[in-house]
Amino acid sequence: MRINMTQDTTPQDTGAQMRMVPVALIQESPSNPRKHFDQVKLGELAESIQASGVHQPILLRPLHGTHDAPDDAPVPVYELVVGARRLRACKIAQVTDVPAMIRKLTDQQALEIQVIENLQREDVTELEEAEGYEMLIGTSGLTVEQVAAKIGKSRSYVYTRLKILDLCQQARMALREGLIDFSRGLLVARIPDEVLQIKALTYCTQPDYNGDLPGYRDFVRHVQFNYMLNLGAARFKTTDATLLPAAGSCQKCPKRTGANPDLFKDVDGPDMCTDPKCYRAKQDAHVTAVKRTALERGQRIIEGNEAKALMPHTWSEIKGYLRLDNKADSPGDKPLRKLIGKAMEQQGIQPTLVINPHDGNDLVAVLSCAEVEQLLKATNNQAAAAKFEEQTKLDAEHVKQQADVDAQRVYEEQWRWDVLVATWDRIKSGPHKAPADSVLRHIASGIASSLNQDRAKKLCQLLDLGKADPQDKLRQHIASTDTPGDMMQLLVAFRDVEYRHWLPGLDANPGLTLMAETFGIDMETVQAQTRAKQRAAAKAQKAQSKAAQTPPARGQGKPRDTAAGQTRKTAPKTAKELSGGAKRLAQIPAEASADFSADLPQTLDKVPA
Repeated sequence: MRINMTQDTTPQDTGAQMRMVPVALIQESPSNPRKHFDQVKLGELAESIQASGVHQPILLRPLHGTHDAPDDAPVPVYELVVGARRLRACKIAQVTDVPAMIRKLTDQQALEIQVIENLQREDVTELEEAEGYEMLIGTSGLTVEQVAAKIGKSRSYVYTRLKILDLCQQARMALREGLIDFSRGLLVARIPDEVLQIKALTYCTQPDYNGDLPGYRDFVRHVQFNYMLNLGAARFKTTDATLLPAAGSCQKCPKRTGANPDLFKDVDGPDMCTDPKCYRAKQDAHVTAVKRTALERGQRIIEGNEAKALMPHTWSEIKGYLRLDNKADSPGDKPLRKLIGKAMEQQGIQPTLVINPHDGNDLVAVLSCAEVEQLLKATNNQAAAAKFEEQTKLDAEHVKQQADVDAQRVYEEQWRWDVLVATWDRIKSGPHKAPADSVLRHIASGIASSLNQDRAKKLCQLLDLGKADPQDKLRQHIASTDTPGDMMQLLVAFRDVEYRHWLPGLDANPGLTLMAETFGIDMETVQAQTRAKQRAAAKAQKAQSKAAQTPPARGQGKPRDTAAGQTRKTAPKTAKELSGGAKRLAQIPAEASADFSADLPQTLDKVPA
C-alpha cells in the first residue's frame, strides 16, 4: 500500500484525547530517530501484551491529506509520535486495538517530543540519538545550547553526540555492529579525513598476536600520536591565512583542539591540529615559499645527496657550516643570528639554506666558518671572536684526529679481509686438508665457551672432570687432549642434545642426529632401550613401595633375617634412595633388561652404586 500524506503544520487544538485506536489506522513516523529495535526484547514485550495488554498509551497525531491505496485497505489516519516498540509488539501479538493519546502537533513539536522521549530509553544508540539532535536542529533552527536545555543535558554532551555523525560510512557501520563502542567511535570521528579514519578504525579493531584488541587508553595515545600535530612546533606561521588560502589561519580553524574545548577535554593543550593532511600541506607550502624567496635573493640552496654528505645523521652537525639558529654552533650564550645578524645585513651576506635530508620540511640557515669569523670580528665582540677562534682550532684538531682514526679503522678492517680472501683462495685451490688439531681445539673451545654454567657442569660430569669451575676445566681439557677432533664432535652433539618441545621430531636436534648417523648409532634402538629402562625403574619403585607398606601376617612378629626379609629391610625408603636406585638401574646393559621382571629387587641390589 502506497500512502502520500501531508502533516498538519498549524494545529488548531493542542488538547489531548484518550481512546482505543485500531492498530491498522496507525502509521509509523519517518522522523523518529529510533531505527534499531532488539527483536528478542520486542518478542518478550509482545508476550507481555498478549498476557496483560498495553499498560501505557502511545502518543499519536492526526494525519491529513490524500492517499493512494486499494479500496479495501484500511487508510492510516494517525501518525505515531511516541511508542514504536509498543506498536510493533502489538502487531506481533496480533492485538487489534491499542490505547492511545491523540494530540494535534506540528512537525517540530512532534520531533522534539520524539527526541526527548527517546533519550530516556536505554536501548537507543548514541548514533540514533545524534541523528535525532541533528534533525531537531536542522528543522527547528534551535542552537546546541537550546537543545541541551530542552533535554536537560550539558552543551558538551550534545556536542560529543553530534560529533559522532562525522564518522565515515565504514566507521558508522562498525559502530552499529558493535565492533567499536561510542568512546572509540568519537576518537575516530574527530579525525577529519576519511582515509585516516579508516586507518585508525583498522588499528582499534585488529587483534594483536595474543588476540587482544587495543585498550581505550592505548587507542587514545595512538590517535594523538598519529593523527594530531602540535601547532606550537610548526615551522610555518600558524596565523598566516595566505599560506594555504583554502584552509585559512590555524588559530581560527575549527579543527584546532582549542576551537572546541568541550570536545577535546582529553587532549593536553589547545594548540593541537587534528588534520594532519592540512598541516603537511601547509608545511609544503611554507618550504616552497621559503625556497622561492631564497632564490629571488640569490641565496644558495643545498639539498639531496649534497645535503646528506654534509649532514649524514639527523643529530649530526653540518660539515663546514655553522647553524645560525642553533645555540650549539654559537660561541656565546645566544644563537649566531643574535650575535651577527646586524653585521650580516650591513655586509649583505645571505645565509645558505640546507634542506635537511632527513626531514624535507626543515630548512637550516647556515654560514661557513670563515664567514662567521669575519662577521664576529666586524661586531667588535672580542670575547666571542676569541672563543670562536679557539673553538675553530679545536674543531680542526678534532677533525684531523677523527680522520686519522677513520683511516686506521679502514686499514685494520681491510687487511683482515684481505687475509681472509687469500686464505680462501688457498683453501679452494687445494690440496684439500683436514682441519689441523689447533683449528679443532679453537672451534671446540669456542663451542665450550658458549655453554652456560649448568650445561658446562653436566658435560664435565660426563668427562669425569669434576664439578668446580666447569668452563675452565673444559677449556683446559680441550687444550691438553690428544684427540681434539673427538672432543669437537662430542661438543657438536652435546650442544644440540636438549629437548625442544616446540620443534617436530629429529629436526629439533640436527647436530646430535648428524653425529649419531656418523658413528652408526641407531636412534630408534636407543629410544626403545631408554623406554624399557624407565618402565623397569617405575615397576621397581612400585614393587618396593608395595613391599614396604604390606603388614606382617597375623601371628607373625618381625620378619626373620631371611633373603626375603633382608630384601624388605634394604628396600629404599626415601625419595633420595629411590632416585639412587633408579640411577643404578639405568646402568644395566640393554641386553639384560629382559630379565628385570623375573627378580627385580634382587637385581637392583646387585647393581653397583
